[in-house]
Amino acid sequence: MGEKFAETLGLSPKKLLGVFFAGLFFSFSSPVYADLFPLGDTTEVPAFSEEHIQLRSPSDTGNRPPLIYEGGDLFLGTGDLYEGFETPWGAVWQPQLWVFGTFRSAVYTFDNGVADPAAEWGNRLDLFANVQLTGTEKLIIGIRPLDRNRLDRFTRVTFNDNRGGDRAEFNADIRTFFFEGDFGSLFPRLDPGGTTWLDYGFSVGRQLLQFQEGILLNDSIDALGLVRNNIRLPGVSNLRTSFVWGWNEVGRSNGFRNNDSQLFGLFSSWDTIVSSFNLDLVQVFDGVGDTDGFNLGFSAIQRIGHLNTAFRVNSSFAEEDTVSVGQGTLFSVEVSLTPEKSDDVVYVNSFVSVGNYTQAGREAVVGGPLGAFGIMFAAPNLGNFGSELNNFSDDVAGIAMGYEAFWNNHRTSLTLEVAGRKDTSGDGFDDFAFGYEFRQRIAHRIQLQIDSHYAVQERRDDGYGLRTEILYQF
Repeated sequence: MGEKFAETLGLSPKKLLGVFFAGLFFSFSSPVYADLFPLGDTTEVPAFSEEHIQLRSPSDTGNRPPLIYEGGDLFLGTGDLYEGFETPWGAVWQPQLWVFGTFRSAVYTFDNGVADPAAEWGNRLDLFANVQLTGTEKLIIGIRPLDRNRLDRFTRVTFNDNRGGDRAEFNADIRTFFFEGDFGSLFPRLDPGGTTWLDYGFSVGRQLLQFQEGILLNDSIDALGLVRNNIRLPGVSNLRTSFVWGWNEVGRSNGFRNNDSQLFGLFSSWDTIVSSFNLDLVQVFDGVGDTDGFNLGFSAIQRIGHLNTAFRVNSSFAEEDTVSVGQGTLFSVEVSLTPEKSDDVVYVNSFVSVGNYTQAGREAVVGGPLGAFGIMFAAPNLGNFGSELNNFSDDVAGIAMGYEAFWNNHRTSLTLEVAGRKDTSGDGFDDFAFGYEFRQRIAHRIQLQIDSHYAVQERRDDGYGLRTEILYQF
């Protein structure tokens, strides 16, 4: 269909891709932009008033929605706080138990032009219990009782027979279970004057590790983390350094778990007057025959004039390319701006991968490192609806250009995007996709999302997808 459309215009698919990019760039950079954009609501920015403005009373700001269960003090509630009790080591604990979650249910059809099409009704439930002891100490337990952490293992009803039929994936597998705190807060009697270097944060248990927006690491593993914050150096307002050791549930770049692997990471970030920098190092030792892997990530995030920018370099090193780890470097640039008098966002994200760059670890349902660059590369992590464009980075260059508009005090949003990826090895394919993502709040806790896309693919059938999702937070 995409090739026939291109032939009708007298253009090859590659030239059609160029026309789309050129047209979008022209619309954002030309004087016409001032008349057409912003698409969303606009607000005049008034000068500061010298008149006294009375703050609204709590009854005028809306009702606080309760969680599933709130034991102890209410989450973001009002009134007197429970006085708690003092532990033998000097900390004052005010225990609360909060239970909350998110339920997602979607009807969708998806065809990537390669695998069998999927037409399904899929469901996902993320359920958490938070045992809050203090402002810094807490125990988090989470389960996903409707899926088995694989794209084909979600509870679903199928409308065709191409993807294995209906499934009921009820389970009580623990996906999140960790305790976090601060040594200085947990043992205040060790430093009554607050003058020693005791304020080290820590976290131990099964937890999500996400660095470089998931480009470097995007996985839930059993890990111990230590962090030191607020380190002052000349020219640096804040330096934060973290050490992580992961000993179980380490997901390799192919998404499979290897419980014999161990992960060691050193993550640093520092703020200066011009930029925020991040330098991250990860070493994975494989225990069952696949090669070990080493990953390095560096980023600089800053404003240049009216533009928000992020420059990133992520590299993976291996003795040889395998399904578990590859060798390559991913360069990326993210640029965005907000049109005057609005909250809309215009963005252009581009990337180039030299070699087969792979993440240090990833969860099976989140996809590859390109998922951070736009809605055409991101997977919804629900059933057999995959990413519109391939989000793995093996000798490829690409770009995503989009516009996100907001209405009704951010209750309504619409994102329009065009994106493409160019194979640079000569062995792969070029792809181009365009689509939208519409979100509407329809009740206090309920959101409706509708998204669709069409992909023009080289030497393969074109791809398409349409999805309607209800998200309920409680």
